[in-house]
Amino acid sequence: MAIYYPSGCEDAVPEHICDPCGKKEQGRVRSIAYIHSSVAFINPSSPVEWRAGILSGKIIIIPKVIGSYDGGAEVESAGYGDQSTELTGYNHSLNFKDPNYSTNADFYNALKRSRSYNIAWRTSSQTHISNGIVSAIPKNPVTEDLTSAVVWDVTNKWASEELSEPFDTPPGIFDECFAVS
Repeated sequence: MAIYYPSGCEDAVPEHICDPCGKKEQGRVRSIAYIHSSVAFINPSSPVEWRAGILSGKIIIIPKVIGSYDGGAEVESAGYGDQSTELTGYNHSLNFKDPNYSTNADFYNALKRSRSYNIAWRTSSQTHISNGIVSAIPKNPVTEDLTSAVVWDVTNKWASEELSEPFDTPPGIFDECFAVS
């Protein structure tokens, strides 16, 4: 009878890629998309796949927003042995402002009740897709400033074990409004 100690908990860590001459990705959430959970991308950088989702009504693009993503707040549980804590996942929050105010109350009222959408967000050249269904929390605050614009202020929250992976933004998708008829 052989005695052994299982050691299958270690994941292989890939090599870190360093490119000192690489282009830096610039911030700001610039565009968003709500993607129905039934959509499965083979290549998320393919504009053909995105257009098919848009035409089927399963992808909703909002091309011009301003917003931020918190990167995910860590969720920890008690560690065992010499490990004081263990990372078990992340709680994510993405906030954006949509200037298309007066005609979208029905959209945001329905979206807040839905439990079927992931969110995608675009930075300067990369797009990311949440790896969890979002809870959308829209608000329409009005300030006292006479010259301020009333916009939708939308917070999206989701939980996941992993971080979203960036990919090249599909060309021609986040550039304009789409009307599916």
